[in-house]
Amino acid sequence: MINAKVKIFNEEYDHSLEVSINKFLKTIDIRQIIKTEYSSSASVGQYNTIKSFSAIIYYVDFEDIRGAKIDSVLDIK
Repeated sequence: MINAKVKIFNEEYDHSLEVSINKFLKTIDIRQIIKTEYSSSASVGQYNTIKSFSAIIYYVDFEDIRGAKIDSVLDIK
């Protein structure tokens, strides 16, 4: 069985989110990524606005492949 993993990012600033994601992407092969999601939100309080930028990356870890080639894993329907 091949299991997916999830990496969740949450930052206060969009630039910080970009830096975090790029740092993570340097650690995996792009072919491991299954799906990505992004969201942003803002809430206005009495004294300030709170912003949140989030992203989720679903990916297959090489240890979970157990001998299968990543190219053939992505071809499974």
